[in-house]
Amino acid sequence: MARFSIIGIISFALLLAACTKSKDNNNEAVLYGVWVNSKAPMDTLWFMNKGGKNILRYNNSFNIAMPAYTELEYFFKNGELSIALGGPSGITRFIDSFAWKQENRQFDILIYQLYLFISSSTTHGVYTKIG
Repeated sequence: MARFSIIGIISFALLLAACTKSKDNNNEAVLYGVWVNSKAPMDTLWFMNKGGKNILRYNNSFNIAMPAYTELEYFFKNGELSIALGGPSGITRFIDSFAWKQENRQFDILIYQLYLFISSSTTHGVYTKIG
């Protein structure tokens, strides 16, 4: 009888060890909030849920006195960020430079992949979540 108890306890312990919680790499909500670019604070990003869609909002203007906000649907799957460019074509742009510097708190991207009017392919933006 004691032998079955020990086997049961060991089996239960192995089952618990095997059922560890994995990271949720498909959760767009980890980006929800306000993110400020440490190099250019005016380049603030807002990630939110709007109308049941995950939306990325940012100022797409050169002129700080005349903001032109852009809202695009975004996807975050397996730690990879992409944005839907809108329109009937359904084109999605993969942001392959996205990388966490501090998971869920700070990330780095190449700016031209977000701001399509930027010509420099080497300028990085480091965004930190505030709040």
